[in-house]
Amino acid sequence: MIELSPGFKMDGRGTAAALGIFDGVHRGHRAVIDKAAEEAEKNGLAPAVCTFKTGTVNTKGSGYRPIYSDETKLVLLEKEGAEYVFIPDFADVRDMSPEDFAEKILRGVLNARIVVCGRDFRFGKNAACSAEGLKEICGRLGMRLCVVDDVTEKGIRICSADIRRYISEGDIKSANLLLGHNYAITGKVIHGNCLGRTMNFPTANQSMPEKNVMPRFGVYASYAELDGKIYRGITNIGVKPTVDSSGIPLAETHFPGFSGDIYGREIVVRLYDFIRPEIRFNNTDELRAQINSDVKRVMSASEAALPLI
Repeated sequence: MIELSPGFKMDGRGTAAALGIFDGVHRGHRAVIDKAAEEAEKNGLAPAVCTFKTGTVNTKGSGYRPIYSDETKLVLLEKEGAEYVFIPDFADVRDMSPEDFAEKILRGVLNARIVVCGRDFRFGKNAACSAEGLKEICGRLGMRLCVVDDVTEKGIRICSADIRRYISEGDIKSANLLLGHNYAITGKVIHGNCLGRTMNFPTANQSMPEKNVMPRFGVYASYAELDGKIYRGITNIGVKPTVDSSGIPLAETHFPGFSGDIYGREIVVRLYDFIRPEIRFNNTDELRAQINSDVKRVMSASEAALPLI
């Protein structure tokens, strides 16, 4: 996937561009992205995505926290088959008129011939332009707009707000149902205090972006692909109250059966079940016993029960 820079203009091959914030690349978002890919294939175009750096979006209210970091979003967009992505700071485009955005970004940068968005998409200064307005502008600029209907689960529209709530409550199964994939933690493996290693539970530690929605602190069943193989694990998300006073949230994943060196590598850890809340233990012996119990619980599950999505 090629990330386009501001001012870049695609020559030659046009695109079918999916348009949206896509902070979770959930089932509703993917309907838009997949429609763009479908139109690209039918019309000899390249599938593309026009989105925004989620941490810079400021139209959702002061308490807005996106589901994923831009790093994770880009990984998921590539998995969806996007060949090109344009992802500017929202501040760079928020004051553009709808006409300028369509002409300079969609037509200019992306060379879009077909644009795809959701029914409720709004854009332009003060979000003044609706999908209906975009359709009219696209027609004037030689582009065709496709508007995708809502995706529902049990009659309820799938939306990022519900997914964020489920994640923050630790209801990871409900979040994953609406996401259409297992919640992903993407990031470089960093060095920790090595306490897990001394207790025979070495962990792969990843920073948790505090600007994104924070999963409920606790222990989760997880997995990751390492060196071409899927390894099940247990992931603790939290501040390690028994052994650490820094208060900085981390994701610490122990992969039983894996002994390789992954420090400094970018990995994607997927969460698929909530095991228990984070607890402050009286001592490290109690902590070790609980981790051992958590590992046995996760690893005793059938391989067939592991949802690899």
